[in-house]
Amino acid sequence: MTVAELIARKVIPFEIPDAKLTSLFSFFLHSAPTIDSRTAMNIDAERLQNNWQRFLKMSDLKPKIIYAEGYSDLENSCEKNGLGASTEITRRSKGFICIRKGKESDYECVLRHIRNSIAHNNVFYCNAGNRKYVLLEDYNKNKKLTARILFSQTTLTSLKKEITK
Repeated sequence: MTVAELIARKVIPFEIPDAKLTSLFSFFLHSAPTIDSRTAMNIDAERLQNNWQRFLKMSDLKPKIIYAEGYSDLENSCEKNGLGASTEITRRSKGFICIRKGKESDYECVLRHIRNSIAHNNVFYCNAGNRKYVLLEDYNKNKKLTARILFSQTTLTSLKKEITK
C-alpha cells in the first residue's frame, strides 16, 4: 500500500469499529498535554521534554522533521523524505513532517497537529491485519498542508504512554 492509497481511506475518527483507537483519538483531541482544552493534562514542560525525547529514542521515527513557521513546500518535503503519495508503506513506516507555529517546542507542534487532524477530520486508517496504520494531516486556513504524520496504532499508544509518564 502507498501513502496515496492510505489517503483514499478517510475515516470519521469516532466512528471506526476500534475502541482502542477511538480512545486514543479522544485522548489526543481532549486530554493530551499542551492541547487547548479544559480537560488537557497539566505536565511540567521539562518533564514533557524528557518524555518526548524518550519517545523519539524508543520509536525510531523516520522522518522526524519540523520546519519553522512560514515554510511553504511541505508536499515536496514529504516526497523527498518518505511520506509522499507514491511512498510504499512498510511495517517500519512511521514518521512526521510538520510546520512549527511560533516558538512552540517539537512536542507541542506534533501534539497540536495530531489534535487538529482529528478535530478537522483529516484522519486516514487501514487495518492491515497485524498492523493498523493511521495517517494524520493538518492544513492551514489556505488549505496548504502543514503536517503529515504516519503512525501505527502501536506508535500512537506509545506516544500517549511516554508523554504522560
